[in-house]
Amino acid sequence: MWKPNPTGCNTTDMGFRKPMDYNSVSHQIYIAGVELHSPYNDGYVQWEIKKDLYKLKWLLDGILKDSPEFVGEPEFLEEQSKKQMWRSLNEV
Repeated sequence: MWKPNPTGCNTTDMGFRKPMDYNSVSHQIYIAGVELHSPYNDGYVQWEIKKDLYKLKWLLDGILKDSPEFVGEPEFLEEQSKKQMWRSLNEV
């Protein structure tokens, strides 16, 4: 039976807290990118959006810099790097 989660945090099958919903967060960032490139927004609005994206980037960079390395992380990063490279090559 489903029960609401009073903490607002998602949990995984193993029961530990997962404090964010990746799909929701990535969607919000994607929409910010759409608005950043929208011809209907002026430069003032676009600049505010871009500043927010920079602040998020710096926040994430700091959190990741201070976090430990986990088993399988180098392989995951290498795989993601290759995917990014192929996307860049396909854009040309």
